[in-house]
Amino acid sequence: MPKSREHGQGALYWVESRKMWRAVLDVGFDPVTGKRLQKARMSKTKDGAVKKLNTMIRERDTQGTVLDRSTHIAELAAKWVADASTRTKPHTIKTYRSNLKANVLPALGRRIAADRARGLGDSTVLSAHRTLVSVLEYGRAERIIAENVARLAPPRRTGARRARSSLTREEAKALLAVGDARWTLALLTGLRSGEARALRWEDIDLDTGVAEISWSLAEGTFEHGCGGRCGKKTAGGCPLRRLELAAGLEWVQLEGRHVLVRPKNGTVRQVPLTTAAVAQLRKLREEDAGLNPHGLVWHRPDGGANTNVDDNLALRAALSLAGIDQPQATTHWLRHTYVTLSEHAGIPWAAYSGVSGPSSPEASDPYRHTLTAEGRRAVEHLASWVDG
Repeated sequence: MPKSREHGQGALYWVESRKMWRAVLDVGFDPVTGKRLQKARMSKTKDGAVKKLNTMIRERDTQGTVLDRSTHIAELAAKWVADASTRTKPHTIKTYRSNLKANVLPALGRRIAADRARGLGDSTVLSAHRTLVSVLEYGRAERIIAENVARLAPPRRTGARRARSSLTREEAKALLAVGDARWTLALLTGLRSGEARALRWEDIDLDTGVAEISWSLAEGTFEHGCGGRCGKKTAGGCPLRRLELAAGLEWVQLEGRHVLVRPKNGTVRQVPLTTAAVAQLRKLREEDAGLNPHGLVWHRPDGGANTNVDDNLALRAALSLAGIDQPQATTHWLRHTYVTLSEHAGIPWAAYSGVSGPSSPEASDPYRHTLTAEGRRAVEHLASWVDG
């Protein structure tokens, strides 16, 4: 008679109906029913079954449970997205889904170079890699995998990192001279595009010269409200469609997919307005005779919310009016400009960050740029000081 295995070391036996060996290991009891829980794996050979049993024992002793070997990466990714959508903002979830569909799931089973071979840039590859890291970290926490292997070898950049640009001091001066409150606020407060597009007249106190930044404009994603029974391919066409938004997310719907959510880091802040900005805002409010059902400071002619594309086009038009040749500029350039000019002006981080919102000096680092003209003035001033 073969020697029986010790208690807790599992069991091996032949399954005649499948012509395979079965390895079984007790992994505890169901907390509700009290029934014994087991994990089993099959092998064509007894040696293979022994190896699988030993692997299960090792996982139980080191991980606290036997890892789930049946979940496919696509299933894990779907579970992770469903979990993340309960607490994450709409734009972030949209990015996750796009990364998974276009750059993560199709590339699994190949090297990361497969994505580069398709012509994807460094930022796209890095974004896809970050998404994969998050998916596998979720799998590790759920005891589906033992280690997050994506953390072991982050992709390397293939070229020099292109930093987002900043306007020069002279260009910023020319844009301020246009006298448009939208760009005055962006240059002097570092206001994000979503925050500016969400700004309502009720958030601004022109008498005290203060704007409260309490919302950011975002675009949600629709989901079927009928459980997919309507026959529409996309959720946007479903007669019972509803916005897919995190349960714990504070939001206000404006129209369609446009919603107001709390600003980045969830921090409401007050932004001081210059005398010129107050005057420009007063003029804007007086001239705003069109439809404006949401009370937005900046909006489309029909009263609808501006998109990021609308904002960028308006900026390029303003730059052209100011005589500035920057056809690729985006509104985020102005946030970089705000930090850069604040640094060169000698304003302490604690002062300017309280207006623009970065949570730490490190968070402001990507926004700092060297202004050549200001650097030259600094060198000449130092030379004069040393010589004098």
